[in-house]
Amino acid sequence: MHPTIELGNGEHLACEWVLPRDGQPLALYLHGLGSHRNGEKAGYLARELTARGFGFARFDFRGHGDSTGRLEELTLSRLLADVAAVVEHLASGRAGRPPRSLLLIGSSLGGLAAAWRSVLAPELPLPIAGQVLIAPAFRMVERYLAKIGAAGCDRWEHEGAFRFRGPWFEFALSWAAVVDARGYPHEQLLRKTRVPTLLLHGDADDTTPLAESEAFAAGCSNAPRLIVLAGGDHRLTSFREQLRDEIVRFVERDAQCA
Repeated sequence: MHPTIELGNGEHLACEWVLPRDGQPLALYLHGLGSHRNGEKAGYLARELTARGFGFARFDFRGHGDSTGRLEELTLSRLLADVAAVVEHLASGRAGRPPRSLLLIGSSLGGLAAAWRSVLAPELPLPIAGQVLIAPAFRMVERYLAKIGAAGCDRWEHEGAFRFRGPWFEFALSWAAVVDARGYPHEQLLRKTRVPTLLLHGDADDTTPLAESEAFAAGCSNAPRLIVLAGGDHRLTSFREQLRDEIVRFVERDAQCA
């Protein structure tokens, strides 16, 4: 049995959490497209960080894992609504004593959601002490549109959904994802990101190019720290110990957890 957060529309999010020891942040892990809260990176980081006194919360976005909803209906706005529901639950006291601050850890699409959460709601209802973006899927929809070309875009819009074949699974996305993405211009992330930011990206990533994180680090107003993992693919599961070490160093050195 897993705890659930009711969304008020008949849907729910599956989630779990361990509260932090005094003075430590609560890490909120946001998984990637097609993954879930019990993925290899999430499980490893949960064990390692809670052993060091961190809190750790993880949940399944709608359309994933044990949460309700359809993956095809995914939009960035829906991802952010899911994050907001979890943060509100943690802040309310219903999950136990509310943490003093959050450390967002987002992988791939979860990294994109974390970055936008940090821009749109960096303080409420819990302050974000910092964010760790692991191979973040910056400009994902724009890259999908470029990949399928004009004819594919016309078909996507006309049919209302388009089926993509990724390296690990096939999935369909509604045209609503494209319309919704227009409300989240990448340039706004560059201008308005203020929270301390750590980027972790492999140089052998053939899903989200390293160039996306390099451009973000170079163009973002708060000078994020970028760590390039030589030989790292998109999942970075074989680099999990280095991910852990870089996250701990980031909290000790850069994140505003006091």
